Amino acid sequence: MNLKRKYSILSIPERIHPHPDYTGKGVTIAFIDSGFYPHPELAKRVIKFVDVTKENFEEEDFLRITSTSWHGTMVACAACGSGSWSRGHYRGIAYESELVLIKAFDGKKIRSRGIQKALEWLIANHLKYKIKIVNISLGGDRNETATSSLICKSIQKLLRMGITVVAAAGNAPTKPIVPPASCPSTITVGGVDDHNSLTETDFTDYGSTYGYTLDGHLKPEIIAPARRLPAPMLPDNPIYDESLLLHTLEQTPLPKIKSVLSKTFKKAGLDKSLTKSTPVEILTAVRKRLESEKFFCPQYQHVDGTSFAAPIISSVVAQMIEANPRLTPVLIKMILETTAKRIVSLAPEKQGRGYINARECVERALVETELLEFEKTPKVLDDRIVFYYRHPDAKKVSLVGDFTAWKHDLILMHDIQPGIWRADIPRLSDGYYHYKFLVDDSHWLEDPLNPMKANDHHNGLNSVIWVRGIRKRARVE
Repeated sequence: MNLKRKYSILSIPERIHPHPDYTGKGVTIAFIDSGFYPHPELAKRVIKFVDVTKENFEEEDFLRITSTSWHGTMVACAACGSGSWSRGHYRGIAYESELVLIKAFDGKKIRSRGIQKALEWLIANHLKYKIKIVNISLGGDRNETATSSLICKSIQKLLRMGITVVAAAGNAPTKPIVPPASCPSTITVGGVDDHNSLTETDFTDYGSTYGYTLDGHLKPEIIAPARRLPAPMLPDNPIYDESLLLHTLEQTPLPKIKSVLSKTFKKAGLDKSLTKSTPVEILTAVRKRLESEKFFCPQYQHVDGTSFAAPIISSVVAQMIEANPRLTPVLIKMILETTAKRIVSLAPEKQGRGYINARECVERALVETELLEFEKTPKVLDDRIVFYYRHPDAKKVSLVGDFTAWKHDLILMHDIQPGIWRADIPRLSDGYYHYKFLVDDSHWLEDPLNPMKANDHHNGLNSVIWVRGIRKRARVE
């Protein structure tokens, strides 16, 4: 085997440098997707198959490979595959996690109703299977506000049950982000094209969906690699057989390649007329076919899309929960956002807080002992506005924004408990206000608990607060 070709695509661990000591062991991830197959790289770790599109289904239904099987299987393997077909090289980050696989596609159209039924099943069954993370690499067929979307309401319920929900942003930059990716409680994942390189200066825009939701929230929150990602193919089907034959042809000595081709051209997806070509022409055609079909080594294809960026984030979350089972979904989201690294070449709106910093996420998870009991800030009350900020290492935090004319030190936040900072200001007049936190007089940071963001025109984002008509709210102490 030509090892240069076999390992020509970077593995996911090589791309994002996760913490080496955690594998997602003891953490169950549920995947909502178009369909699944009990892939050998997931062997013995799938604890439940569900098809919410059928009232009566048998788990044996998943043993049949269909046109809907590949997407969900490859998504799950991107997060949790063992890499057994590559001697562990192409394994997912959470390769010891257990899985619940939920089919939400009826074979005709991805519908919001199917996703909602999957979420309802999770609400009813999450305790039985000890589910802590939900990965959704599907988009619904309805764009709705969070208050009118049943999907968003269900995701909010899951968050309150201690379950973190991760969703793919989508792959259409000109289209709106829709539920589940648009839901405020979702960790929405966009993509970056790393060009199969470890050098961040090579990174470019992938072209994922981004922008403001109907509720005015900017999505995505974070980005991960979304192009040329390795994924094991479904076994024992024509595509798998084609890849094996093409790689056999590529490794065949030139004097024998025409003889081998004459017996295998049809299953290898090649035209019969190629049998009359020279050995060099045959080899060139074989390599072109391998490239066009993304068969970079015999049992793996490379895949593209935020569908495969999202499970990378889910696998890192599994590491975080393994490292610290007391983490809440709110704190997980905060850690992801505050450790992310912004890519200079990408517009801020397209990347949210930036590129996943996988190892730092786990290291931060390990030291977190104080749990957040609030879901988002700021809290606009009748007489004041309350801001909270989580930063365990800060010595000083200032609240700076339109309401301070962006002057420093006019509003100093107070550490109400280790690592948690608070500031109360008088209620502002109705309108939109931009703000940031200035940490230790040197770091300008957005509010990770506030999903409303806007471009700051300095290659970053401001947090945005919308103050409108007085309503009675619960008192905050």
